[in-house]
Amino acid sequence: MLLLFTIVASGTVTNFFPAVVKTLNYGDVETLLLTAPPYVLAVAVTYLNATHADKTGERYLHIAIPMTVAIIAYIIAATTMNTGARYFAMMLMVPSVYSAFVVALAWISNTMPRPPAKRAAALAFINAVSNCSSIYASYLYYGAPKYTTAMVVNCSTAFIAVCTATVMRWHLVKLNKKLDAGIYVPGAINGRPGESGAMNTFRYKV
Repeated sequence: MLLLFTIVASGTVTNFFPAVVKTLNYGDVETLLLTAPPYVLAVAVTYLNATHADKTGERYLHIAIPMTVAIIAYIIAATTMNTGARYFAMMLMVPSVYSAFVVALAWISNTMPRPPAKRAAALAFINAVSNCSSIYASYLYYGAPKYTTAMVVNCSTAFIAVCTATVMRWHLVKLNKKLDAGIYVPGAINGRPGESGAMNTFRYKV
């Protein structure tokens, strides 16, 4: 829940993206046109990141790396007024947050394999809580053109997301070691003694 909340919280910039792009001091038409490329890039990056995560079965780096990129983007946006640098940061913000979000959502499902009712309820609850960041986000975007407060908050939540993903990976690695040793892990798909090939075949995605 904390992981998804912090990712969504760091992505609140998407709610005010045209206003952020407007700080580049272009006209209304140019601003709307400049708003589109980051989302086009986000489609490609999100697809590639999610596809690679699915093929490799790896989750942590596919979240931590994009969120690290988001941290860099928010730092650039908060510290410079150079037009090129700021638009470069904007090009990084949207793809990094979206690509991390979809993998994090899948990771939640991966770590709650059973019972199905628990997984369904958990996903609904976590989604509901993660979107609560939109409640306070409306009060962050002041102080144009830098929007320093918003960028600092987004940077902080992105950093917390990386930390949370790191802790989660560490915990799941510990659980996998228990499964390797044949120790029963509540919530995992544990095999029963005497069942051929059933003992501890399940592993958490890390």
